[in-house]
Amino acid sequence: MAKNLSGDLQVASANRLADGVVVWLDDAGEWTTRLERAAISRDRRSGEILLLRAQAEAFVVIDPFLVAVAEDDDGTIEPLSLRERIRASGLTFDAIAADAVRYA
Repeated sequence: MAKNLSGDLQVASANRLADGVVVWLDDAGEWTTRLERAAISRDRRSGEILLLRAQAEAFVVIDPFLVAVAEDDDGTIEPLSLRERIRASGLTFDAIAADAVRYA
């Protein structure tokens, strides 16, 4: 059975302009590299508001968007889609950055 990737729970994500690192909008309106600190919307209307907040704070990031997440009983959040799990783990960016440093 396929997962529901639209999800009721969402966080705002973007890439930082300075270095391309994946960031998440927190409750204070700051961009953080730590997914566990991301502000979570719990319904459609708060998701719309979260996206508007992210767009208003977009002067240091590019193209903020909402990411569907799941929350465990202990409060741990994880993106639902494979693409977003990869972005959250930083695996591809770290590999590209390592090659860039090696060949610079």
